[in-house]
Amino acid sequence: MTTVPPVNNMFSGPGAIRDLLNPEFNPPLPLVELPESLNPLAGRKVRIYAKLLYLVPLLNLKALPALRMLLEAREQLGGVHTIVEHSSGNTAFSLAIMARFFGIRSVQAIVPIDIAPGKLELLRLAGADIRFAPPEGGGVALARKVGERPGYINFDQYSNAANVTAHSTWTTRQVWEQTEGKLTVYCAGLGTTGTALGAAKYFRENSCKVTVVGVYVAPNSAIPGVRSPENLKEVAFDWSNEVPHCVEAATKESYKKSLDLCRAGLLAGPSSGFALAGLLRFFEEQGDIDQFRNVDGEVIAAFICGDTPFPYLDKYSTMLDPVDFLIPGSQSAKQLQEH
Repeated sequence: MTTVPPVNNMFSGPGAIRDLLNPEFNPPLPLVELPESLNPLAGRKVRIYAKLLYLVPLLNLKALPALRMLLEAREQLGGVHTIVEHSSGNTAFSLAIMARFFGIRSVQAIVPIDIAPGKLELLRLAGADIRFAPPEGGGVALARKVGERPGYINFDQYSNAANVTAHSTWTTRQVWEQTEGKLTVYCAGLGTTGTALGAAKYFRENSCKVTVVGVYVAPNSAIPGVRSPENLKEVAFDWSNEVPHCVEAATKESYKKSLDLCRAGLLAGPSSGFALAGLLRFFEEQGDIDQFRNVDGEVIAAFICGDTPFPYLDKYSTMLDPVDFLIPGSQSAKQLQEH
């Protein structure tokens, strides 16, 4: 690995792409305050920021734990020809791209049967070997079993400490430093739970008074990359104790918040809308938000935007109603009101 950060964000030489994919050699990803139109609490001195993790080179936050798992497993990769991982898409995609820099050219992705078609195409684009999880579930267990075969390895993002470390070392540290230590609430969706646990780890180790909020999928809902309490049982991390502040968010509100973010200029996908919806629900459920104010008397909240809307474009029109796509005050909206 290169030891000196590139000048002018220019990557050169044989290891240029490998270094591009390493957050150590890149400037912090943007942390952007939402406009008042997307922040119903703006009048109460609550400022909400979106952490745009989808702007990593591979366009999804799972690139960070994927890289960290590869880095920490380097000594175990001798004789390994295939990485096998259960994934909703982004982790397997990231591994399929980055594993080649570690001498491994084969990645087997065990994916849910209802994976978004766009995610499936991305996996094919990356050259992953796609295998569908059993209909009754158990994709995580299947990946662990296959990973025990000679020549195979399963990093198991649902129990691998490198997943947590990636978000502690890179994601959370960036947010904390960007807010100059004034952050008070940090919100992330719960999938593998690595993002939320990484935040809890960083704040605990650095004695930061920040409330970490986890968001899980509401009953009878589905959002790519995050899980319901039932599906979170497959996760080996002790997330329920590490992240005691948890709320739920549903399908439609997640896609609607994603749509709102996109129209505001932030091309954030449904899991990003999910995190924003969960953050707003958390504040709604708190009787007193003054407990989250910093020394300046402000509540500074950040939520994680994990990937773009592009792999899920076919979902928006099925998850939302036609009226959701109308811009208030537009001619189309006025005509609808008239009828």
